[in-house]
Amino acid sequence: MTVLADTMMMFRNLRFALSSAWQSFWRNLAVSLAAVLSITLILILGGVNLLVGHALSQVLDGFREKVSVMSINIADDTPLTSVYEFQQQLSSDPRVASVRFITKDQALAEFTRDPNNAVLAQQLDGNPLDAKLEVRVANLSDVAAIDALARQWPGVDPTNPTNYQGDFVKRMLQLSQWLGFAGVGLLAILVVVSVVIVMNTIRTAVYHRRKEIEVMKLVGATEWFVRGPFVIEGVMTGLIAASIALLLIVIAYPPAVQQFRNDIAFIPLSYDPNFLSVLARDLLLGGALLGALGSYIGVRRFVRI
Repeated sequence: MTVLADTMMMFRNLRFALSSAWQSFWRNLAVSLAAVLSITLILILGGVNLLVGHALSQVLDGFREKVSVMSINIADDTPLTSVYEFQQQLSSDPRVASVRFITKDQALAEFTRDPNNAVLAQQLDGNPLDAKLEVRVANLSDVAAIDALARQWPGVDPTNPTNYQGDFVKRMLQLSQWLGFAGVGLLAILVVVSVVIVMNTIRTAVYHRRKEIEVMKLVGATEWFVRGPFVIEGVMTGLIAASIALLLIVIAYPPAVQQFRNDIAFIPLSYDPNFLSVLARDLLLGGALLGALGSYIGVRRFVRI
């Protein structure tokens, strides 16, 4: 009986909190809508930040995939036994994911298959291309070390040892770090602003209901019984704002990507519908947490008085 009574009491308190939160939201509609609008704009910025970060991550992953594959050009007079020995040495290196030997004929065939090289291939006299070892490095940071190892191998072509682009790789790694720091910094700023907005909104609602709160405290209401409706109101505000922000982003996402690709075609930006589920989860969860945190902080001082 005690467990049943406690359960019934918990449901009554929850129903009271939900009803009070809904009534408070509509009772202070102007302030509530202002908070929803402000948080919506902030969550839109946050959502755009996540989308841009995801898109740039895709682009950088594509570039990483390309530069993590390095070609070691082999001199024409290098014996095949030496090539196979060096290929085995690279394969056993933990920094190397895979190694593929490409003969001169295979290199020419791959060159001619590219439509951009079709005209040039017809003008070639013989086969000027080198045989090569195509090395896929496990981590982009290890490309430089594998390049140094390849240049020390006696069978490498001394005039054109590898296709390693050191400056490009270093700049890409730096860009990845800067983008990560910038994204985290912007999200931190948006979180603080959102919490402040919700906190001020809830404080306004608390001020309008200060006499009601005093009566509840006098008759023995617990701190969480008084605080609960305001926390739920904050969560409600955050969820409404997140839903609006998500809807606007979903509508604007495909045309924005298409316009970007039309204006800047050399950057392979793509529309990723699978990321929208992740974005929806993050925005809705973020909106609810921001609303709850702002409400908790906003009502804390008034409830304790």
